[in-house]
Amino acid sequence: MRTIRQVALALVFLLGVGLIIFPLADGMPKKTQGVDNVQNTFRDGMSVEGLKTSHDDLVTMQAMLKQLKTETIPQLAARNNQTPEQFMVLLGAFPAVKKGLTEVDTIMPRFEAVVGTMEAQGENFRKADEIPTADVPNTAVTYTFLIPGIILAVVGGAGLFFSIRGRRSVIPTVALGVSVAMGALLVAGTLATDQIDKTKSAEKMFNAFRPVFSEPKYQQMHEDMQTLTAFANEMQTKAIPTLAAMSGQSADQYTAGMASQYQALGKGLQETPRILARFNGMVEDIGRNIDSFKDADSIPSADTPVSQVPWYLLIAGIGLIVIPGAALLPLGRKEEQAD
Repeated sequence: MRTIRQVALALVFLLGVGLIIFPLADGMPKKTQGVDNVQNTFRDGMSVEGLKTSHDDLVTMQAMLKQLKTETIPQLAARNNQTPEQFMVLLGAFPAVKKGLTEVDTIMPRFEAVVGTMEAQGENFRKADEIPTADVPNTAVTYTFLIPGIILAVVGGAGLFFSIRGRRSVIPTVALGVSVAMGALLVAGTLATDQIDKTKSAEKMFNAFRPVFSEPKYQQMHEDMQTLTAFANEMQTKAIPTLAAMSGQSADQYTAGMASQYQALGKGLQETPRILARFNGMVEDIGRNIDSFKDADSIPSADTPVSQVPWYLLIAGIGLIVIPGAALLPLGRKEEQAD
């Protein structure tokens, strides 16, 4: 009887087939490509340097808008013998400026929340970006199932075939040995590359960014950016030249004077075009990657957390060590010798 070895080889064959079918049936090539799309797009922005730039830009915008509303407008109104409310009526002649000043108190907290989420998830993003390793794209995860699956299906099928034929052959023994080695490789590779911790970080990141990568959130941020951009453009091209003319100065002189007296405002006016362009790029990147994020977030399925994926390989690896390993023990060899 070769029952033990034949059962073990049959299980090896079936496990190999399962490892081939699972990633293909689950759509893993497309899903892992979604991961790479998101990571490639946001890698620079989610780096330590990129997050610091976003934080500093947000602080610059907050300080500029705060000084504009609490110091600059009241003092400019006083110079014109007006109340701040009357001065706001004057600025009302510039609809984009009026709209921006009216809505900025609700717009900025929304961007603060997004930047805060990015800062909180920076480390998790960078860990997830190293799945399976720092130098290999996420699409390679598919092959961590396919390649072992093909090897196991071949060696398991060949070993089972020669075992059933009933002739003396070393192939069943070799097949079992290869299966044990493959099991050890799956376990060691999963643990050595820290896939469990990396996928836990990916899961936390997906949970945090799921509300951000949605069509309603993107549309809201897109409209907010349009409001801020129109506000900044009209302030620079129409409102400031008009106020400068009322003061008998050129726009450059007036801007320089304000920058000297109101430093936060001056710094903000100088850096606003760059800051808005950067944030607008980030918002549009989110819009372009909504589908890719959904694909990435559905690994291995929409209802199953990604942190379970390493356990599929670990459990398969342990099974390969235990079952074919048991068939290689003296009991299995005695059965074959007796037969």
